[in-house]
Amino acid sequence: MRLLADVHVKTAYISALRSEGHAVERVVDIDTLGPTATDSEIRSYAQAEGAVILTNDTKDFVAFDTHSGIIIVPQTEVTAGAVAGAINRLERVVTDLADLVLYATNWL
Repeated sequence: MRLLADVHVKTAYISALRSEGHAVERVVDIDTLGPTATDSEIRSYAQAEGAVILTNDTKDFVAFDTHSGIIIVPQTEVTAGAVAGAINRLERVVTDLADLVLYATNWL
């Protein structure tokens, strides 16, 4: 699964997902986005690239009607391995995440 990690997603989560074979880009590493990118800019980039947004922002991203998929990850002390496992399970069951908002904690 191709993922676009929002600014505040833990680095440990990103590393764990990459080690599981997921292509994860960080918003802060993309020249056209960077650390000051708006949620709308992030959504547009994700849609253009076919990436699912990985965020812990439960308020702003869920307000979008159309998107390529959003996975909400916890800000709490859930291990990186547990988050990666949850996203692996989610990917096996949900084949098309377009316009869906899913919570990784529901897949632990």
